[in-house]
Amino acid sequence: MADSQKCDLHIHSLYSDSNESIESIFRTAKEKKLRAIAITDHDTVEGIPEAAALSVQYGVELINGIEFSCQHLDAEVHVLGFFIDEKHKVLRDTLDGLKESRKSRLLEMIAKLKAFGLKIDQDEILAIINDKIATRLHLGFYLAKKGYAVNLNDAFKQFLAPGKPGYVARFKHTVKDAAQLIHDAGGLAFLAHPQLLPDRAWMEEFVKDGIDGIEAAYPRLSPKIKQFFFEFVQKHKVLRSGGSDAHGTYKEFTSVGAVDVPYAWVEEMKTHLSYVRR
Repeated sequence: MADSQKCDLHIHSLYSDSNESIESIFRTAKEKKLRAIAITDHDTVEGIPEAAALSVQYGVELINGIEFSCQHLDAEVHVLGFFIDEKHKVLRDTLDGLKESRKSRLLEMIAKLKAFGLKIDQDEILAIINDKIATRLHLGFYLAKKGYAVNLNDAFKQFLAPGKPGYVARFKHTVKDAAQLIHDAGGLAFLAHPQLLPDRAWMEEFVKDGIDGIEAAYPRLSPKIKQFFFEFVQKHKVLRSGGSDAHGTYKEFTSVGAVDVPYAWVEEMKTHLSYVRR
């Protein structure tokens, strides 16, 4: 039965801020008997062609995905896109711009930290990132490696979070912008890890802005939050997604398949898409 099968709809790879290859992800998914996975790298779809080939090889369904970083007031908000056309021209043009914007932001953060007194080798960081999407996570691990922070969380707490010496605001896209772009590319837009929002009242606003659903399954959710999400889905008649938010060994609290996400949720997405595409 489909509802007894599981999936993982929030996974990052080497193409953004994980140290896990796409083949390794599929190998784990196969071992854990997942029926479907979504590769949701930050602001990039470059890994989708490789993932599509491996999907056939390993017999695990691929759902084309992405995770957009957005800005709402003074907070960073993430939006997941599923079933997108990775070749959509407007999407690709937008992602090219975001890639350059992320790199410029990283260079500005490095400059701020150097002015603050930290000895940072810009070329070393850029070599680590290579042609991948630049994120604060890359800089955070560098700071921990060089002894400026105890670990990644400490690096963010000391230097990279809003208001800290190395922080630079970047995200000009709103949740509404991201949802519209995902819809234009043929996909569905979901609010990622909504439990992290500073104000959960924003969720209703985001539904009005075009969000199709929320990430209702995620590592370490309390029963109280799970119940809140269930009631929200019922009240607003939105869809559900869920995933591990795996980043390889970069996030030690999670891994591919770490959260039970029923494949029935994917079927609900497909039914909704078939309706809106009529």
